[in-house]
Amino acid sequence: MRFNSFKRYLQNERGTAIVILAGAMTLLMACTALVADIGVNFVTQSRLAVAADAAALAGATKFQDGTAQVQETALAIAAQNGIKAEDVSVNVAGSGQEVTVTATAPIKLFFAKLFSKEDGEMSQSARVIAGRPTAMDSIVPLGINEHASFEFNETYKLFAKNANTDELELGSGNSGALAFREGAEGANEFEYYLRKGYHEVISLGDILYTESGVKYSALKSGFAARLSAAQADSSHTCGFATCPSSCPRIIYIPVYRSLWENGKVTRVEVVDFAAFWLEAKQLGSGEWKIDKEITGRFIRRSKGGFTTEEGESPWGLSSGKLVE
Repeated sequence: MRFNSFKRYLQNERGTAIVILAGAMTLLMACTALVADIGVNFVTQSRLAVAADAAALAGATKFQDGTAQVQETALAIAAQNGIKAEDVSVNVAGSGQEVTVTATAPIKLFFAKLFSKEDGEMSQSARVIAGRPTAMDSIVPLGINEHASFEFNETYKLFAKNANTDELELGSGNSGALAFREGAEGANEFEYYLRKGYHEVISLGDILYTESGVKYSALKSGFAARLSAAQADSSHTCGFATCPSSCPRIIYIPVYRSLWENGKVTRVEVVDFAAFWLEAKQLGSGEWKIDKEITGRFIRRSKGGFTTEEGESPWGLSSGKLVE
């Protein structure tokens, strides 16, 4: 009798579903918590990577300003990406031409805390070295022949037609004025791109077209707008040694190789880029004194390029290259 009762008890399946459901729910909740652990930390890891890349690339634009400026800029950009200064390390090496940024954050654990007492820490690093831009935007429709020679930070006059030592002729018969596409020659477009810069990307090897001549009114209007915009910016003192790479007073111009056809140069090939700081006096009326021969200085600057390769440009323009 007792044996039969025990047998019937074992065969009784009432309540089994509840046990199975409870086990399944426990497993489901554990899996959900584990996925949450992975998801939250994956998002944090991605955020650290973006912040480190952005900070290192921004710091690289200050290589020529010294280690302190590189570090300050990198930390500022990291902060804009939500990473506190105490969670960021900035190491400048390679004679000031290499920066490594490491961003850290605690690992957030939920379910995994059942197996580990400590959350731990995650990090992402980015290393950027000085390179040279191979493609840029916001360049102006002026160019300089690859065979021109000059000294950095010395005053020159562009578009000059005589042999004075302080004058440098840009063009190959067309005064160095360029059009970014065939059939786009004209004062209005020329003036607009002088003032705003060309909105599309120009790469090494691209073919540009020469203008038939310099439109002085367009040149004066375009550069006056740049000079006034620079004057209105109170974040820095305007000078060829102090203007940041974003200052409107600095124009970025293509260095070109002349392509001769039937004794004329109607097209040029882009072989590099250069930075030119505009030098002009403001008259009592508030207008800028801008001559047909543009006065200014070729300067060394770091500026972000859309693509970059390792090495130095003889034209003084550098760009950070993300190597890891």
